[in-house]
Amino acid sequence: MPSLRSGIMAAVVYVAIVGLGAVLSLGAFAENADIATALLRLLPVQLVGAFFCYFAVTRYFGWVGAGFGRIRWVGLLWFLPACTVLVFMFLDISQAATPALWRGFGALGIAMLVIVTFCIAFGEEVIFRGILLRGAMSRLAVPVAMLLSAISFGALHAINALLGQEAGDTSLQVIFAVFVGVFLAPLALRVGNLWPLIIWHWLWNIAVILGQVVGVLHPYVLIGIAIQAVISVWLWVQFLRASRLR
Repeated sequence: MPSLRSGIMAAVVYVAIVGLGAVLSLGAFAENADIATALLRLLPVQLVGAFFCYFAVTRYFGWVGAGFGRIRWVGLLWFLPACTVLVFMFLDISQAATPALWRGFGALGIAMLVIVTFCIAFGEEVIFRGILLRGAMSRLAVPVAMLLSAISFGALHAINALLGQEAGDTSLQVIFAVFVGVFLAPLALRVGNLWPLIIWHWLWNIAVILGQVVGVLHPYVLIGIAIQAVISVWLWVQFLRASRLR
């Protein structure tokens, strides 16, 4: 089982790996790179990040201790709004995409899209909703631990500023990531296993990138995520009540 110290250390090492690796592999190239090439350059970095998470889990924390316990299938019902958003996102993408666009993206681009986005989802969920969250719970009240997980997840996305992204865009991305972390943290505890979150995160990354490729804005996404966040408020209330009773 992770401790608060080990959870923080694992998060710092992971952020250092993906942050420094992204800067070294992309750097000033980031703004001018096409998505397929950028993903190819990021592949080694994300593989190292995912391997670090796998090593940390198997060597130090164990799968159950890192958040891979028995799935509580009823808990997945809380996840329905976010999953519904994904369905509509992929429907929009399928309607907007053309055969010529897919050919331009290429088999290599599709392979990189699948592999790199999975590594990102696996690494981020294991670190922020697994090791860090459960490590924080060993010393802090559950709501405080969830808040630490959400804020840390948002702070990770500040790395994009080092890749040349404008400050305003980076700030919005950090805020949105904190917002997502706020509803994913209690879901991780309610579901009891990180795999549903990893799969959702993986598909979300794919949908966002493909949306950029085909030029789809997904105007309803914020509404769907907001609904998910409102539903998650009830989970926060439950954890707050449970924390006060202890």
